[in-house]
This record gives sequence, C-alpha cells and structure tokens, in this order.
Amino acid sequence: MIRNNKKLSLTTIIALLLTIMAFFTVFNLQVIAQEGIDNNEKALAVINGEIITLENFEQFWELIPDSYKAQLNKEDILEQLITQTLLIQKADELNLREDPEIAFQIKNAVDQILIQSLLQKEIIEKTNLSDEDIEMYYEENKDNYWQEEEIHALNILVESRDQAEDIINKLNEGEEFSSLARDFSISSSAAEGGDIGFITKGTLKAEIEEKLFILNPGEISEIIPIENGFHIFKVLEKKPSGYLELEIVKEEIRYQLLPLRQQEAFDKYLEEIEEKAIIEKNIDLLTD
Repeated sequence: MIRNNKKLSLTTIIALLLTIMAFFTVFNLQVIAQEGIDNNEKALAVINGEIITLENFEQFWELIPDSYKAQLNKEDILEQLITQTLLIQKADELNLREDPEIAFQIKNAVDQILIQSLLQKEIIEKTNLSDEDIEMYYEENKDNYWQEEEIHALNILVESRDQAEDIINKLNEGEEFSSLARDFSISSSAAEGGDIGFITKGTLKAEIEEKLFILNPGEISEIIPIENGFHIFKVLEKKPSGYLELEIVKEEIRYQLLPLRQQEAFDKYLEEIEEKAIIEKNIDLLTD
C-alpha cells in the first residue's frame, strides 16, 4: 500500500486517541480491522492482512468529534487508523494483552463501557418527562419562580454635582441620554450608551432604588449622590413583580427535573437487581 505524504505528528495522534477514547471508548479498532471481508464490502485499506472496510470506516467517521472533522479530512483519519492498526499489531507482537496489569485495565475499560451502555439503554432512554410532569413540578415549587420587580434603565455616572447638573440641563434641552452617557459617564456602561440592562429590585443600594423604582418608562431620575459620584438614570421598561410564566421556565424545569427522575429510576432499578442477587461479603479480608 502507498500511503500519502501527509504524516500526523505524535502529538496529534495522542490527542486524537485521547479524544476518541474519552468520547467513544466503546468503539474498538479490532471491530474495524478484520481478517475477513464479506463480498459486498469494500476494502479501504489492508495492513499486514488486517482489513479496514469502507462501511466500518464510515461508522468510525461518524464518531469523530466535529472539532477534529474541521481540522482533518477522511484521508487524514484513514492514515490515523492505519497508524493505530500498526501500533496495535506491534503491541500484539509483544503480547501486551497478556500482561496482568494491562489485562486488568482492558477489563475495567470494558466493564465501564458495559455499565455506561446499560444505563443509557435502561435508564436514560426510558426516563421521560411529560408536559404534565413539568406543570406539576412548577405548581409544587412555584415560589422558586417568583420574580421581583425589574426595570430596564440607562445610567450616567459623573464625579461632581456640577457635572450632573450640567447633564440634567442638556437633557432638558433635548439631548439624547445615551449620547451624553457615551460622552461624559465614567461608568463601565458608558460604551453601551449607559445601558445597564434589567435590574431586579433588591440588588442596588437602597438610596438608589428608592429614587429609581418610583419612575415610569421614559422618566429621568433626579441626581442621586453616592460615595464615588453622582448618578442619573432613565427608565426604559418596567416589569412588575410576579410569578414567571410556565412557558418561560419550562426548559429550566426540564433541565433540573430530568436528572432527578433519572436518579430515582436508577435507584429503583439497582434495588430490584440487588433483591434478586446473591451477594456474599468477607469484610475481614479488607485491611487498612
């Protein structure tokens, strides 16, 4: 076989190996590299008699993380598979599978794969949440979805009262609040025209909130002195306090509730298995 001139570095090989192992340990190269081949399958590569079929290569390609697909094409991955096959062949020449420590690691890896696959099949795929489940959880935990009053505001912060009064005069003359914020505010929100987004009642200092939350949309606050300057606010929007609607928090509830239901299903599943099992322990053999 003639291999292309593009070689993967050892760093790339190791990184790809680790990534594949982390995400797809269940996929073993020995499944791809076969000694025999069906008549309907096409041999993509043959390495010392071991065959990589086109069908199995495509299966492997689907397992590659998108981040690697963006960097490596299919020919690159084939080169990686050939390299892995050569390395595995060499490992078998050295009878590494017979090494007790390596054999233990292989068994442990297989065990973890089987457990992960079992949980996926028996717990994760079988645990679902209905709209009724989510609605019931919402009603039972409604206090968690109480939203305090919010306002969307613009802010100008200056160092002196004279500056603040000058800005108030400019606003009264019709100048835009956001433009003045960009030109004069020392707040971090100046670049956004003073936009500080939505503020929930109870998050700012009391002396600010008592002057801010009494305003209606479109209104501008009086000058509010604080220890490091003078604030002026303009309210854009106002949201009253109340419970967040179910549709707004539906996906949040699903994200919170599904793992709980999966854990409950697992606990029940494990309990059923243990009840049918014969388990004997010899604790005395454990030593500190």
